[in-house]
Amino acid sequence: MKQNIYKLVVAVIMVFIIIIGCDKKLNVTDQNNPTQESYFKTASELQNGVNSIYSTLRAAELVGREWYFVHDMRGGETWAGGAQLEAPRAELLKQATPAPTNAVMTSVWTGCYQMINKANLVLSKAPGVTDNTSLRDRLVGEAKFLRAWAYFELVSQWGDVPLYTEPINSPTGYKGKSPAAEIYTLIISDLTDAVAKLPLSYSSSDLGRATKGAANTLLGKVQMQKGDYGAAKTALLAVVSSGKYSLVDFSWNFDGDIQNGTTVITTGHEANAESIFEVYFQDRGDNNFNWGYAGELNPPFNWGPQTVRNQEYGQSWGNVIPSDRILDEFEANDPRYKMTFWEVGDIILTKGGTVPGVALTAADLNVDPSKKNGVSLKRIYKKYSILDWMQEGFKTTGLNQRLMRYADVFLMLAECEAEIGTPAQAAIYINMVRARPGVNMTPVALATKNAALRAVMHERSVELAGEGVNNIDILRWRKKGYFPSIMPDPKQGQVDMLPIPFAETSTNPLIQ
Repeated sequence: MKQNIYKLVVAVIMVFIIIIGCDKKLNVTDQNNPTQESYFKTASELQNGVNSIYSTLRAAELVGREWYFVHDMRGGETWAGGAQLEAPRAELLKQATPAPTNAVMTSVWTGCYQMINKANLVLSKAPGVTDNTSLRDRLVGEAKFLRAWAYFELVSQWGDVPLYTEPINSPTGYKGKSPAAEIYTLIISDLTDAVAKLPLSYSSSDLGRATKGAANTLLGKVQMQKGDYGAAKTALLAVVSSGKYSLVDFSWNFDGDIQNGTTVITTGHEANAESIFEVYFQDRGDNNFNWGYAGELNPPFNWGPQTVRNQEYGQSWGNVIPSDRILDEFEANDPRYKMTFWEVGDIILTKGGTVPGVALTAADLNVDPSKKNGVSLKRIYKKYSILDWMQEGFKTTGLNQRLMRYADVFLMLAECEAEIGTPAQAAIYINMVRARPGVNMTPVALATKNAALRAVMHERSVELAGEGVNNIDILRWRKKGYFPSIMPDPKQGQVDMLPIPFAETSTNPLIQ
């Protein structure tokens, strides 16, 4: 892990340098050589440290790019758009287990530990901050939420992993693997504390920060993954009882700001009433992206917090398309099908329904065809697409990635009710989602546990398709033995846990 630890140490030093350079009001001993001892003396400085954790979360190593590839390639809702899908991503998609040298997997591993190390640094310095204890405590809650998110990514995908709770200050600060149970214990402790410290909401200037609802939602997801459905239900019901969230028009969950040069084309519906936690991006109109994966805080300060998900799953690059399995999962009359996928013949460029638009042709889509109920057509994901606004050759965007939304909470509650033996209550939660604005599907009636579980599996698939949750679901359901007793395994033969990256095992003497 020497190389990875070295990167973490350098990253922390760079954060100091950049924060100092960008804030002329800070009173530090030596602005040219900031140290851990000379910084993080005030709540404002502590907030800069927390902002740096968010920066890593939305960097290319994680939600900016590689995070959704790891989850979507290992889930059952995607397939390769053609030979253009790059080898490391195709390996995750098509092989039972990737090689330890897989670059995509390694990026997520490294990004998570960068988040953890930054969070550990903030948490180690927080007790010494006394000028604004209210802000300090909230920032501790944010740091613990973000550390928990990173550790859940690691433990859910790799199982036993190194556990660090103090900042790394030496390139030889190795740790061996800790049992997954210990990782889960820390995650639950962090999220429980975050729930106590975080607010329900923020002002418009602080949107995108972790809230009490986000912490409870993640806590519920974590408890489900470890098999404690009673505890999961308690956490998820706290989200519902807060009265903070409601379901909105289905399509509002996947749009956002689109800018062409200095012209704002649309602002979308980000931070709406259904959004519990979303990773913020901003379209600067310059089509710039951090292909060097240097992190947006690093010089020359021009990467910009933009994403290329619309490109990867879009018409021009066409790296990823919907799988035949997910296409067949949709009921014939489910309006979410047309709100989830573009296919040949659909009308694009309507500018949000304000102009007639044009028909999408096969020539417009640089992808292989897929099949729905035996019908072969070219199709791509509509979620996080910009085809209703512009046809891009290359276009970075500011479409926020919704990591947690209220519909997911209802469907997790439905699964909890199925697991504890109350299928009728599971149906109530499922029907809330089926009756959501813009959908209005026929309600279901459920009398048995197996019927409720199958209904949950169906509804999670069609409601959350392409949102990076199916991989986690598959791992949970496979562990419970629900493949093939409830439904066929979408990724039969796939290993549950990823191999620890070679970059770690080749340098860390405690992991061989």
